[in-house]
Amino acid sequence: MAEYYMNGETDSFLRWQGRILEKQGTCYFGYTNSSLELSVKGSSLYMYMITGDNEVVNQPGFRIYVDGKRVSELVLDRRKDWYLICELSPGEIHEVRIIKITEAAMSYGGLRCIKVCDGELLPFKEKADNRTRVEFIGDSITCGYGVHGEPESEYTIREEDGECSYAAFMTREMNWNARWISASGYGMFVEYTGNPDNNVPKLYPYVNWFVDREQKIEAEEFEPEYIFVNLGTNDSGHLYKEEILKGFLKAYEDFLMMLKDYHKESIIICVLGTLCQGVFPYVEQVVEKVKAKGVENIYVYELPYHDVERDGMASMHPSVATHKKDAKRILDFMKQEGIL
Repeated sequence: MAEYYMNGETDSFLRWQGRILEKQGTCYFGYTNSSLELSVKGSSLYMYMITGDNEVVNQPGFRIYVDGKRVSELVLDRRKDWYLICELSPGEIHEVRIIKITEAAMSYGGLRCIKVCDGELLPFKEKADNRTRVEFIGDSITCGYGVHGEPESEYTIREEDGECSYAAFMTREMNWNARWISASGYGMFVEYTGNPDNNVPKLYPYVNWFVDREQKIEAEEFEPEYIFVNLGTNDSGHLYKEEILKGFLKAYEDFLMMLKDYHKESIIICVLGTLCQGVFPYVEQVVEKVKAKGVENIYVYELPYHDVERDGMASMHPSVATHKKDAKRILDFMKQEGIL
């Protein structure tokens, strides 16, 4: 039996994707669709995982693929323990991928050790990842919240699936190397309750603000060609208040300027509309303002409000059908603009 600890000595065996926080011998799967790939030869694969003291509705969920085939799902229902990831055909080499399909805001999943029975991990051959790099920044819609729920089901993270979000459909269609920075309920300036403490711009500079509020990203480590900003839905119910609207406009402008400061060459596409109406003109207003300041490569696109009668609804959120349509709409818009 071979064991591999998260101490830096096993880096050649691990291929991470997404923002992964490393802290005190633990690697944290944080944001939606963060993942780990392994090359394994053995009879079974185990991982020692940790999480918070979560209620059932907030226990983090993972999906497991073996040789590109979806084999199972895993829920971290214990604060720390060994979990069987998959059984394998002994003597054969397998590619295993574990992806966190739930979001960072509600619960994390930390990996401390990997155990291979009757075998070992195999180092990955050095191979450049030349896929286009992309960031998706948003709220519950971008997280894929509720996509497996009934139309008006009550809150539970069990019905969330990042692989069924519009962003994931776009990523698979285009074979992108994508990262998510998204949190349910959070807005550009205020959260859905009107609380200004919970907004996405303050999360962005940190690897995983929900676990560690000191470690910041190194912008040059991941330079996206495209950045998608889908924020404003949670702010929308409070924009009738003059002070909230003023704050929203400033926060949006400041955020775009911050993104451009981090990633000067990135193309930014601001989208909105699936779950809110009447807010998009404010987004247009902000984008025109920053463009007037000389900022280039910023676009806006209004998505249609979701068609519940035709496409259904999931947990008061967009259905999988709507997510698929929004993915196609955004890609079509990019083609029309000549940026894809």
